[in-house]
Order: sequence, then C-alpha cells, then structure tokens
Amino acid sequence: MPVRPSSKRATLSKTSPSIEIPPINAKVRSLDNGLEVIIREDHQHPLVSVQIWVKAGSIHEEKWTGAGLAHCVEHMLFKGTWKRSPSDISQGIQNLGGYVNAYTTFNRTVYWIDGLAEHTEGYLDILADMVRNSRFDAADLEKEQEVIRREMAMGNDDPSGALQHLVQSTSFRQHPLRHPIIGHRAVFDQVSRDDVYGFVQRQYVPNNCFIVIAGAVDTEVTFAAVEKLLGDWQRRPFEPILLPQEPKQVGARVTHKNFATELTHLALGWQIPGDGHEDKPALDVLAFLLGAGRSSRLNQELRERRSIAYSTWAGAWGAQECGVFNTEVECDPANTEACHQSMLEVVKALQIKGPTKDELSKAVRATLSGQLRTLSSTKGQAASLGHGWLATGSLDHSRHYLAKIRALTPNDIRAVAQKYLLSEACNVVSVGPPQPVSATATAAGRQQESTQRFILKNGLTLLVQENARLPLVSIRTSFLAGVTAETDANAGVTQISAALLLKGTKSRTAAQIAAELENRGGSLQCHADAHRYVLGADVVCGDEAQAFQLIADLILQPSLPAAQLIEVKKRQLATLQEEKEDPLTVAMRCARREIFTGEPFARTALGTETSIKAIKVDDCRRMLKDSLQAQNGIISVVGDVKAAGVRKLVEASFGKMARGQKREIAHFPANKKRKPVSHALEMEKEQAVLVIGFRSVGLHDPDSLALALIDEACSDMGSRLFNRIREELGLAYYVGAQQFAALGAGAFYFYVGTDPKKVDLALQEMLTQIQDLAENGLTAAELQRAKTAWKSSWLRSQQGNGGLADAYGWNEINGKGHDYLQKLPEIMAAISDKDIRRVAKAYLCKERAYIVRVEPQKK
Repeated sequence: MPVRPSSKRATLSKTSPSIEIPPINAKVRSLDNGLEVIIREDHQHPLVSVQIWVKAGSIHEEKWTGAGLAHCVEHMLFKGTWKRSPSDISQGIQNLGGYVNAYTTFNRTVYWIDGLAEHTEGYLDILADMVRNSRFDAADLEKEQEVIRREMAMGNDDPSGALQHLVQSTSFRQHPLRHPIIGHRAVFDQVSRDDVYGFVQRQYVPNNCFIVIAGAVDTEVTFAAVEKLLGDWQRRPFEPILLPQEPKQVGARVTHKNFATELTHLALGWQIPGDGHEDKPALDVLAFLLGAGRSSRLNQELRERRSIAYSTWAGAWGAQECGVFNTEVECDPANTEACHQSMLEVVKALQIKGPTKDELSKAVRATLSGQLRTLSSTKGQAASLGHGWLATGSLDHSRHYLAKIRALTPNDIRAVAQKYLLSEACNVVSVGPPQPVSATATAAGRQQESTQRFILKNGLTLLVQENARLPLVSIRTSFLAGVTAETDANAGVTQISAALLLKGTKSRTAAQIAAELENRGGSLQCHADAHRYVLGADVVCGDEAQAFQLIADLILQPSLPAAQLIEVKKRQLATLQEEKEDPLTVAMRCARREIFTGEPFARTALGTETSIKAIKVDDCRRMLKDSLQAQNGIISVVGDVKAAGVRKLVEASFGKMARGQKREIAHFPANKKRKPVSHALEMEKEQAVLVIGFRSVGLHDPDSLALALIDEACSDMGSRLFNRIREELGLAYYVGAQQFAALGAGAFYFYVGTDPKKVDLALQEMLTQIQDLAENGLTAAELQRAKTAWKSSWLRSQQGNGGLADAYGWNEINGKGHDYLQKLPEIMAAISDKDIRRVAKAYLCKERAYIVRVEPQKK
C-alpha cells in the first residue's frame, strides 16, 4: 500500500509575507477493499480525533429523497450492534475518556470520537463496529423515529431553522438540496425498517467511506490498527447516484412563512455553482465581505449606520455541484422592507465598485488565520483533512484553496457579484409575523509552558504563557462586574455598557474599531457575562501591539455615544425576546427566578425589560468607571510571544489605568426555610419541556466539583437519564443536567424535552431517577466514566490559546489562582463515591425541587 505524503509548506505571500501555514504532514493509504485512511501525527497534546466519513448525505436518498434517511441512519448507529448494546457504546467510549458525536449534512455523514490518544484503537473499534454491524432493530427504529419527530418539532419551533428550510425549498426546484436534511414529516412517517437498512446496504460500504485520524499517534501502528479492524470489511458494488441538474433560475421568487415570533428573519438568496467550481473562492470572499464580523458591509450599513437590523450574516454553501449564496438579517417586522432594500443596495455597491484593496486584504488574512485556528485542535485538523479529501481527493485542498484566495483581485469579487447576484434571479424569503415582502425590488499530555505572573505599578495583574507552536496570540482582559454588581434598577448595565464600548473612543470611530483587527485577520472580543467584563483579541503573531493599543483605547477613552445607547438597548431587548421564544430557556429562567428569589442571581446578565429601558449613559459610565480599574482586572496572554516583550507592551498601553480597588466577592447562603414551588406555563410551541431545579453552592465551595461530576454523569448519551428516559421508555428527545456554579451561589438543573402527551410520565420518571441519585449517588462505573470524560474535556479545553487565556484570567480574578486549571485533575481524581453520595443527598432531595413545566397552549 503506497504512502502519499502531503506537500510541505504554504505561505501567504503578498498580504502576509511572514506568516506560514504549518505543514500538514498527513499520510493516506487505500486498503484492498477501497477504504481510504488518512493519518496525521500531532504530539502537542495526548489527544486524538478519530473520524469515519461516509460519502452519503441527504441528497443521496434517491426515491426516498426528502425522507431524512441519512439522518435517521446516523441516529440508528447509536442504537446497538450485534455485540454492543447502546449503553455499551456510550459507556464504553466514556470509559476510554472519549466524547462521541455525529452529524449529517447534504453530502456526508461523519461519526467521530475525540479523546485520549492512548485509546485510539479502542475508539476505532467502537466506530468500526457501529458502521459495520449496527442491528437496525425494528422496535428501536420505531422509538428513534419518535425521537426524530420531536427533533422535527423543535426545528419547527425555531425561526432560524424555518428560514434555512425555506431558503432551500425556494432556491431549488429539481435538485435535492431543496429538502431539509432531517426530512419532511409526511415522507419520514412512511419509512420502514427495510427502507432505512436498504440505504445502509447501498451507501455504507468501504469503497464509499474514508477514515481520518489526527493526534498523538504513531502512523504505522495506527495504519495497522485500521487494517486489523476494517481490512476485512467486504467491498461491494457501488453505483454513484446521478443527481438532477437544477435549471437556471429566470425569475425572482418571494416566499413568506407566518411564524409565532416577535422578530422577522429575512434572507435574500441566489443560486450559485457548488464547491468544486472555480468561482467558489471568490464567492466565499464576497460572503465574508458582506456578512462576516462587525466590520462587514451589511453589519455596518444595516445595524450600525441605519439601526434597522439586530443581526446580519452572509454565506455561500451547498454541495459539490450547486449551492446557494444568501444574506440574512433579523429585524423588527416594521423594518423588513427597509432591510430588504438596504441589503440590495449593499450588494449593488459591491457590484459597481467591488471591494477596496484593504477589504480584500482583510478577507485573505482572516481566511488564513481561520485556517491556523482550525489546526490548533485535533478535531479541527481531522475535519479540515476530511473536507478537503471529500471535495477534491487531495490532502492539499486547504493550501490550494488559500492560493486561489490569495490570487483574487477586487475585480474578481466584483465580477462574481455581477455574475451571480442578479436581481431577476433573487429569492426573497422571510419568516415571522404576517408581513409580505415586495417583489418589485428584488434584485495536556505535554506539560503546559509555565505561566509568568507580573504585577504592574498600578496593581494590574499580567499573566503570560509563551507558546510558539503556531504563530497566533490570544489576549484576554477580565474585570469583575456583572450581576452581583448590579441592582434590580440597573440590571443588564454591564452587558449594555460592554456593547457601548464598541461604539467609539476619542480617537476611533465604531467602524474603525470593527475593522482594525479584522483587516489583519484577527478578531476583537468585547462582552460581559454574569461576573465580568471581557475584552480581548485573537491575532496573528506580530499584531499583538496593535491589539493592546485598541483594547486599552476602548477601556481608557470610550466615547459612550448617547445616540448609540438606544440601539444597544434595542438589541438587548431583542435578545430577551428571543429567549422568550425558546421553551427550555423559558423554563430555565423561571426556575432560576424561584431558586434565587430576592438575590442577584434571580436575574441574568441580560437584565429585565424594565431595567434595560431605564438605563442611561451615566449608568454605563458609572459601572465602567467602578469596574475597569487596575486592581479589579487581569490581563492574560497566551501564544507566540516573549513575556518580557508583552510586559513592555502592557505597561505602555495600560500603565495609566487608575489603580482603584478589587470588587469583593459576595456569598449568598441559601434560605433553607423557603419551600420550593412549581410553575406550569403555556407557549405557542409543539414541544413540552420540564425543568427540575435545586439550590446548590457556588464555585468556591468544594462540593461544586462533586456536582460537576454528577452533571457529567447525567448529561452524556451513556447517562442513566438518557438510557432510561430516552432509550428505554422513549419519553424524550433530549434529557440531561446542568450545573450553575456562580460566584457565591449555585443551582443544579435537570431538564427534558418531551411530547406534550408524555409530560406527566416524563416528570414522574425524572423524579424517580433524581430520588435514586439523591439516595444512592453514582455507581462506581458511573463515577469513573464521569471522571474520565471530565478529564478528556479538560484536555480538549486547552487546545486553543483563547480558551487558555480566558481560563487563566478567570481563575486568577475569582481568587482560585491562574494555576488552578492545572491543579484540577488531582482534585477531581480524589473525589470519592462517598463524596458523591453526600453531595447528592445534600442538594438533590426531591422535596427541595423547583419544578417548571412548559406545554403547548391549550386550544
């Protein structure tokens, strides 16, 4: 079996002469049965991603097109094989520290496990068994079909999903891209076990699949393992499916779907060629320029300048032979037509003049930095290799694609905009309240590098970890604020003031702030959560000085324009409205208000409708002044830097920050005398949701770590909740747990999404399972799986500079210390089954449960 190594290096010449994409160094072999195997060694972390790619998706369902067969098969592969039960699969993977999942799209289905490299063969053994030997039991299929129907109902409740499906069905008349991946309910209901298994027999053959493995593996040993486990998989006749050719669109199409939502989701879509076409790189850049980031043209025009949209987006997607270019906005119903016209105007401007050289340079640099970030994790490496192999049969696809991107000129972008975004072939699609759109205007296995800690003269703490693996740098600044620093009267002011920081400084306009790092392929973060402000940047090595200057300008010289506050508040209110449309979020928020009645965490970081409307610029200025102080903040930097150089940059940029003082971390003991209550709510939705909540402890209490393991044990596909309530009884589509461990307070939630007809049974069974957990804790096997899964997750969280910088900063500012991240494995390993039983009994007693049920409105 000959080995074909990939090419060695790639640079981005004109735009970024000093930046290189590291060599892929992957190898590929073909087994005698036609199965192709791609392996990439990366020993940066003791992790691996094992992926099986099946070249069969929703467009390959032939006479059952629109039934969702490919997606159904994906579900069924987790229902057991001839030698493994469903729990054997999920728990077996957990036992090996792995995390398993799968996804189906138009042209592929991918099964993957991320975990510890030492168990690569174990992961491969399980995936191979699933793909080759799944039972497809008729009774299991019947149960899983009901699960998928619940998933369909969830999709029907989501306006974004409804818009996506409407774009597909409007843009295509013949090609199977017009159908949703999950299928149509009416067609899906006609599918039998023989139909599903027949799809597997045709498509799940070694000569229609390939394996991708990336991580800390030995290439030859891994090839041998694949040969052992899959070499005897029998090759079978495989006839490629001939897909119908989509006729050229010759007229505009307008479609609207009435939807129970307060906001309108609007899209303009055009037919384009597929991923294999020579114009695809230019179309991708055109989409980036229109809808990627705060400096994109749609965002700047519709959201920032005209304030008629809450969010904007653009993308070019599809299959190998054809696709869709679409732009999307979310807006108030009254602004639908204005958004529609403005979107066309923005497109027209690019058709007339094309992008500027600076805009194009930004897109090229962003594409490169995005590729570099993909390579920072084993999962990203495997996914990149798999996508390239599927699209072109080359391990160098990403490099060739980047070369085409690099060669683009402004005229190339203008040309594809003129060629494809034609007004006479535009599809205008909207989802929301009744509002017709006018058709007339359409047109750590290795030891982490040590973290160095410095205290500046003004008291600001600086953390630096040098990591030269990739030429990337992540910066995070954290300042305590959030829910506990707010009152009922100004709730939400931390998030609102964070958004207002982006609206300008004394030396930069909002547009300049949005574009400064994006023009260089970087990104700027400026947001707030329940505990803190977070300002940061992810940039290419060499751009960190510019990033520090920009962040310091936002913190020290914000203009806080009053005119922009109105728009920021409108977007915050729109986010609140979106939460009110999701049944699970509604139930969670209700439980939270009851659990923390009279305390700060009864509120969320968003605030309330009343408090948001009352916030003034002075409120924002006061919160920022009290919070953005040196002793209340941390700057953490991880990446290709030298600590001494970073310290000089930070001193130059932040040395004038006021010393101030650190906010005190308050603790809120639970009122044990308060009796829990239950709530029954109704929504105009198809699904029912149950949330069962308990008061627990904050993240500084050692019991929070035992609760984290209980969360882990109850949230995976191998959990007792999943296996009992979803698998055995068929009472739910999703079921799990969620720990909320805040500064000074905490809660623990169980949740389930179910058929409204089964809500009482689901509640009864959930309470039974919770009571058993409170009385008996976790089994030894459950606890071991939870610890192994937690450790694997802990390792995966350290693969990117951004995640590390944020974790170091958060742990330092909350008082645990920046090195707490590395201490955690030893602490978690020491938690015993006795600890779990004590904690479960203390906090998860059924009599202390706050129960919220959300059901469809009674007709």
